[in-house]
Amino acid sequence: MDLPNIVAMYRIKNEEKWIKKSLESVLDICSEAVILDDGSTDNTLEICQSFDKVVDISHQSNLPMDQVRDKNKLLKMALKRNPEYILSLDGDEVLAPYSKEILLEELNVLYPENSVFQFQVLYMWDVPDKFRCDGFFQNVWRSRFYKIKNQPTDLCYENSIFPGNLHCNSIPDNTNEIDKPINSNIKILHYGYYYKELRNRKYNWAESHNVTNSEQDINAYLISGKGPRSGPNGMEFKKLPKDVVVEI
Repeated sequence: MDLPNIVAMYRIKNEEKWIKKSLESVLDICSEAVILDDGSTDNTLEICQSFDKVVDISHQSNLPMDQVRDKNKLLKMALKRNPEYILSLDGDEVLAPYSKEILLEELNVLYPENSVFQFQVLYMWDVPDKFRCDGFFQNVWRSRFYKIKNQPTDLCYENSIFPGNLHCNSIPDNTNEIDKPINSNIKILHYGYYYKELRNRKYNWAESHNVTNSEQDINAYLISGKGPRSGPNGMEFKKLPKDVVVEI
């Protein structure tokens, strides 16, 4: 069994800590990757350019935040590569080991006719084998992978209700079957909350920008076991099996 032509798309900024591991995991299943760099000032670009399968890198800087604008630009870049499927990932995310074997079975045997797949996101915390599993973090699934065949010719992302179009969809809003995704067995290891410094930075930014348009303390879950998005018993964690741990 062979994998189809899969193109990965990334919108990134200053992801030098994670992007090498991310691209290694993704390019094990993807033919190519396209990247929109939003003004990185670290070694992110140099790392991306070291991968032969990273075939298109677009640069921008000093633009107001607009995730929909950026994702529509990325979508056009990806579609130019004539993919059969598109995978959307963030620069601080890594596909867990065995993703290739899982995807081969799902596309060729289990779900060959389906168009949209969602992956469970595990939020890694402090050490390589620990992820948070209370409240918001306990059961997060995101549609990240979709088939191009039989899709509208005007695939696009639509505006969200949040500042800077934050929290817009990970796949185009008019994707066929977006409302009935397959739950894939592939896991995404998300490192955006891995270090305490990262969590504090996200909390301070969210508080200053009111990104949820919601009640007070909604963002407390980012740095503690408090607030409505944490679990009733505060922060809780689980460990990854040894064979799927990624050393960072």
